[in-house]
Amino acid sequence: MRVILKFIVVFLLVVFELPLNAQSLKKNEVVVISGEKFVVHQIETGETIFSLTQKFKVSREELEKYNPKLTEGPKIGDVIKIPYREDADVSAKSGQERGKPSGFLTHKVKSKNETAYFIARQYGISVEELYAHNPGVTTIKKGLKLQIPFWNEKAPVAETPKVPVAEKKEEVKIQPQPLPAGTLTHQVVSGETVYSIAKKYGVSEAEILALNPAAKNLKAGAKLSIPVTKKETAIVPVEKPKEEFSGKYFEHIIESGETLWGTARKYDVTENELKTLNPILNTDFPAGAVIRVPVKETEIEQTEARPLNEEAFDKHDVKKGETLYGVSKEFDVSIYELKKYNPVLEHRNLVEGETILIPHKTEEAAVTQPETESVSETVVSPEAALPDEKYFAVDATMEIPEFCKPQLREFSSETFDVALFLPLFLEANDTLNREEAIPDSMIFLADINGHSPNNQHLLEVMASQDTTIEVERKPMFKKFYRSSENFVQFYEGVLMALDHLQQTGLNVRLHVFDTEQRMDAVRKFIFTDEFLQTDLIIGPIYPEVQKEVAEIAAKNRIPLVSPLAAQSGLLSSNPYYYQVNPTRDYLTQQTADMVAEEYHNSNFIILKTQEYAGTPEGKMVDMLQEKFFNSGFMSERDGVNFTIYDFQREGAFGLRRIMSTTKENVIYIPSSDEGILSISISNLNNLASDYSMTLIGTHRYPSYQSIQIDHFHNLKLKYLAPYWTDYRSPKTIRFVSDFKTAFATEPDNFGFQGYDVTTYFVKALAELGRDFGECLPYFHVDLIQGNYHFDKYSKFGGYMNQGVSVISYTRNYEVKRERVKGQPRLVAEISE
Repeated sequence: MRVILKFIVVFLLVVFELPLNAQSLKKNEVVVISGEKFVVHQIETGETIFSLTQKFKVSREELEKYNPKLTEGPKIGDVIKIPYREDADVSAKSGQERGKPSGFLTHKVKSKNETAYFIARQYGISVEELYAHNPGVTTIKKGLKLQIPFWNEKAPVAETPKVPVAEKKEEVKIQPQPLPAGTLTHQVVSGETVYSIAKKYGVSEAEILALNPAAKNLKAGAKLSIPVTKKETAIVPVEKPKEEFSGKYFEHIIESGETLWGTARKYDVTENELKTLNPILNTDFPAGAVIRVPVKETEIEQTEARPLNEEAFDKHDVKKGETLYGVSKEFDVSIYELKKYNPVLEHRNLVEGETILIPHKTEEAAVTQPETESVSETVVSPEAALPDEKYFAVDATMEIPEFCKPQLREFSSETFDVALFLPLFLEANDTLNREEAIPDSMIFLADINGHSPNNQHLLEVMASQDTTIEVERKPMFKKFYRSSENFVQFYEGVLMALDHLQQTGLNVRLHVFDTEQRMDAVRKFIFTDEFLQTDLIIGPIYPEVQKEVAEIAAKNRIPLVSPLAAQSGLLSSNPYYYQVNPTRDYLTQQTADMVAEEYHNSNFIILKTQEYAGTPEGKMVDMLQEKFFNSGFMSERDGVNFTIYDFQREGAFGLRRIMSTTKENVIYIPSSDEGILSISISNLNNLASDYSMTLIGTHRYPSYQSIQIDHFHNLKLKYLAPYWTDYRSPKTIRFVSDFKTAFATEPDNFGFQGYDVTTYFVKALAELGRDFGECLPYFHVDLIQGNYHFDKYSKFGGYMNQGVSVISYTRNYEVKRERVKGQPRLVAEISE
């Protein structure tokens, strides 16, 4: 044993001494360690794990086995040992050295959203070079100063090997054009977009991009050439953007987790405009602070809703200091109703002087409504069901930027390449569903117990004739390997979508790759020229398999859709990454918003069953307290009573003491433990016949097998879900019928998701082009179970779906979708 331990210690010393003695070793020197040959190699600029495996003829597993730090990615200057192969290229010349930099620039990190990848991309260097010339830097933080190397034209420069960027087929690249006779110069300020600049000068985005190709990645401080129309003079001085605001504003209370960039984007203003009105934002963005957000006079006029039936509404001119909560209380309508019939209020608060619509109460509308009108089946409010959508219809159109309007063109001559990465586990399923079977013609050779005494003579004769008894392999379906059945359903949904799209004239060439759950299974596909011709990537499913594919996609401007994963670091750092499933934090935030809107006049109870501080469920409690406090109705007689009841210590007997007979009792249990939830909900259900209660949960609740469904109905469970399938919808009925005809089985959620994802993104690709990201907030497709509304997740990141459904269980044993949150109403939907 001691000998073994001694050997291990010596081996570790050899491994860890390599970097220290690297300077005394020759480049790519072959050494012998413990009887095995290794190449000692110092990582150079631009090298990746993949390039190392190709150069030295080894596998990724071998590299990581002898160099565990490589799992974090190769870093310039690190010395690694690589198993020696006779056919490997161990020449000292690498062709990857850029030489000594000519000098350095200083970059100060201005936002926590800046990543090493995007800083490197901004200056045209690699991430490895960024870290190599900033020793000691391990994380990128706001305020950090970085040294950025640069090489002038005279210095010997060899291009850093990068993933080859393919020319996209049929893509017309915009080349810099000479300035026309009439142009003016505009200097970009923080927060401006190509669209806002084009709108300011009355030109199209295409005209700006034609003169300024780099404007696709707009940066503050950049100077743009703006074409001047014939009516204008060509000699226009350089000017700064003028304030287009009339002095009107609304107030916004900063909540925990919000950022300056996110707030500016939410309200379509610039960061500088917010800082001008709120000097405190020049140094901080503190939660709880009340800030003023400017509003354009034209914006108020354009966003005021217009009723199609004047008798259905009263009009109210907003006074100074009024809030949604105050107006809701004054007119006895829900905040949801106010937002429904004044859609602009979904995205901002009230502005002094604007006119909003107040719907008449249900009883009044029922009296004046014609008897021939049918009653809508959809519950539009948790407090009062309005009698008819048509009676209360409003027109609130939203202006769509010119460059985001769908392109009307013929698709017959254009074919789109779509790559689909799914863990189908084809080989494992094939092995699992095949077994050895004896042919029927040979059954007589053995009896039921496997003995063959009666056939002994026949066996001897066959043996003497050198006869071989062959065993037939028959395909016998048993079951799917692991969870691959889900992904087969997803694949079938994709095929259904492509079939329907083809009927509309779209031509799509689908390339399917079986990723299993290993990056190695993907890597052999993504470094080919053919793959770089892809127009759209769907998958991979697992975040750990997505990383390299997403990097390739970003470098080649190929949109990559993550169809199922809800948590991925790529969302905040990759601008070509599209996440269909909202993050848990987003669902928590939207749930807290929904509760604050609908139950600000309730008896709200936190049923404490365990310590929840620091948990995701505890975050919900904090957000609810914050929102109720910001509403101004916390603990008022006509407001919300907020109680934290220690169910773990006091048990169920004290619940009656805190229940209300005059207000709705709204309960939230900060736990995700099924056992705890089952006991708690069972005890609440015992009180359901005496008190009106609403249980706030998550979309996981219906999957808990130990909780009786009737408890959810008795407690009027309500939660937010990323998806909702209305099986009564004619579109859903047709889809299910087509799916059963094609695949002899009914679709599950994965089948619906495959159809929705493919339909949505292929249509976006066809109608908006590959750079469809900024246009998705204005893009809507009628899907089966999704209500997609994609918007930018972070300043330098990708896009996330923000359309979620509010699901409610009723006491008459119905499950309904009350509404969709996060999705703007471009035009009011009117029932025919």
